[in-house]
Amino acid sequence: MVQARKPADAAKAKVLIHAPPGHGKTHFLGTAQFDPRTAPMALLNWDGGDSTLAGLDIHVLDIKTAADFDAVYRDLKKPGSPYKSIGVDSITETQINTLLQILDSDTVNRADPDQLAQQDWGIVLVRMRRIIRQAFKMLPMHVFMTALTKDDTVARVGSVRAPSVQGSLANELPGVPDVVAYMALDTVEPDDEHPTGEQRIMLLHGYPKFSVKCRTPWGVEVPSEIPDPTVTSLLDALGFK
Repeated sequence: MVQARKPADAAKAKVLIHAPPGHGKTHFLGTAQFDPRTAPMALLNWDGGDSTLAGLDIHVLDIKTAADFDAVYRDLKKPGSPYKSIGVDSITETQINTLLQILDSDTVNRADPDQLAQQDWGIVLVRMRRIIRQAFKMLPMHVFMTALTKDDTVARVGSVRAPSVQGSLANELPGVPDVVAYMALDTVEPDDEHPTGEQRIMLLHGYPKFSVKCRTPWGVEVPSEIPDPTVTSLLDALGFK
């Protein structure tokens, strides 16, 4: 007989942030170092764009291969891991890296060495599922992943800004994390906080032209957007004590 239970609380935040280059995704990840709920963070760096965080006391783990990720994952899931959160920068580059690794393999005879075979896409999907679902669902810590963005077409909505990944993963990815956010840039009057006249705004829900969603505990009212977002302001908005 199946026993009834109460819904489980979301013990850790599982978040995907997407945006074009230069919108502050990596900078946002760095703010995890200033919150006791998420510091210290381990930054899994597939992108090579960690220069944004130069001067910040954060551990950067360069991931070049699937074996690198497996080794890091084994360490992160061990009891007593020193990290309270991980950042994955970025899922877009993770998939590109995986595609290139498969092209470099000699498991398939290719007429064109730069052309993926049909079975390659199945391998890519399985590997990406392992990376995303292991990190999001299995690790007992806060997880923040970034992705570039692209324009998709959605029935009855039209053009929508969505995380930039290829193949079947494009449909699966937004359904995995509890939060999918878009990092927008708004033009404001220059001041001490915004000397360039640009303000970052994190869109969380209520924007049909952007792939965003917010799955939160019952009774928690989350704002539709967060100006000048940090990991602290996001966790507060999501109801994490």
